[in-house]
Amino acid sequence: MNTLFLNENGENRMPTFDTPQPISVHVELGVGAIRIAASNRSDTIVEVRPSNPASRADIAAATQTRVECANGRLIVKAAKGWWDFVAWGGRESIDIEIALPSGSRFEGKATMATLHCEGRLDDLRFKTGAGEIHVEHAGSAVVRTGAGNVNIERAAGRAEISTGTGLIEIGQVEGSATVQNANGDTWIGDVAGELRVNAANGEIAVDRAQSAAFVKTANGSIVLGEVACGEVVAETAFGRVDIGVVNGVPAWLELHTGCGKVRNELQAAAAPDASEEAVEIRARTGCGDIAIRRCLEPRAAAYR
Repeated sequence: MNTLFLNENGENRMPTFDTPQPISVHVELGVGAIRIAASNRSDTIVEVRPSNPASRADIAAATQTRVECANGRLIVKAAKGWWDFVAWGGRESIDIEIALPSGSRFEGKATMATLHCEGRLDDLRFKTGAGEIHVEHAGSAVVRTGAGNVNIERAAGRAEISTGTGLIEIGQVEGSATVQNANGDTWIGDVAGELRVNAANGEIAVDRAQSAAFVKTANGSIVLGEVACGEVVAETAFGRVDIGVVNGVPAWLELHTGCGKVRNELQAAAAPDASEEAVEIRARTGCGDIAIRRCLEPRAAAYR
């Protein structure tokens, strides 16, 4: 076991840990920033420092942060309640940087902190009361922030993403995806598995949904650039709905708008054979236009 020691100035004396294999990381933080850098390496380096080197409160918080690494598991934990035991009070903040082997797992929670992950991680779980989240590549990603933007470039497995207010951007999900955004726009590039998106206020745009998709917002437009199979539900109380169907794929349509126009560019045809793959679309808006069109060129190449 190795433990982190800081001097009274908050200077880091962290040794390097030998980690020839991917490790498991657990981080608990009050206020601050977390940065993870995964690469092809056989060691792990942790740096804990005060966010403001001139702040006695930040220095004290960094000094009391515990770092231990044993049996392939790294723990970085700020002392519970350390903000209650310093005479000068305030919102103490620390920054944590971890360089580790690719394929490592990460889980963490914070009161108010940002998370930035570079490189390829395995499973990733993170929850913060407020703070932006950026993940370059994870095996699976389960993240939640009460307030802040979320950007996931790629999830090789499932993705569960939530923000109370902020912009959500997800490039590619190779598994299923569940997204919740109470206030803010949502953009998703390519989802291989089932997709579920719920929003209270904000537009939703999905470039490509390869499987079933259930997309709902109380206020905002919905654009599904490309759908090809399964059940597709798009509902909004206020806003337009635009859905592209892959060329040659039969589609069953149920479209309704309370105030607006419905434009269906698909040609009527006989019911498809039972063995033929088809898409079943239900689109509804209380106020707004609905457009169903053919998507002539698949968009998959942009996310491979």
